[in-house]
Amino acid sequence: MFTITNEAEVYIANLFAEQGEKNLALKVEVEKVGTPVANVTFNFCRPDEMHSKYEKFSYKGFDAYIAVTYIKPLEGSDVALKVDGTAKKLTITAPNAKGDAPSKDAPLRQRIKYTIVTTINPSLASHGGFCELIDVTKSNEVVLNFGGGCQGCSSVAITLKDGIEGQLKRLYPEIVGILDYTDHSDKSNAYM
Repeated sequence: MFTITNEAEVYIANLFAEQGEKNLALKVEVEKVGTPVANVTFNFCRPDEMHSKYEKFSYKGFDAYIAVTYIKPLEGSDVALKVDGTAKKLTITAPNAKGDAPSKDAPLRQRIKYTIVTTINPSLASHGGFCELIDVTKSNEVVLNFGGGCQGCSSVAITLKDGIEGQLKRLYPEIVGILDYTDHSDKSNAYM
């Protein structure tokens, strides 16, 4: 599965001891598995609430539950404890959790999705926004949905036409246009 250094194992066991409850375990998940922004998360859980699709792994002082779908992506992972002055933090290296860039002959949808995750969304995140790929039509129109700070933002049309559309068309000349599927009437999280 994954390797936990002795220091990290003791640190995690102490976290469990501090909770004062016997019926706790560690749930390990991978958010956005197979993408360049995959993220391994650790959370407390109750073992009796873990269904059969979770496998149990025992360590000194605690048990970890991992969904069977995450076992392969977590192979070869390392968990260590980083100490910086009085602050302690777990570090997780999970080389198999992230996906590889699609090849040039991969389907257009897959290449666009990769570009959104690795290039476009990090830019939109500076304003609390993101976009997601909804569809690539038969005529190669890209349909996007915006969320966070981009939903209802007064600048989203400029972001779409001058930023995202230009960038995607330069990378993928077969794209004929970008369509916005978002309901922008909800302005509750809008950046502007």
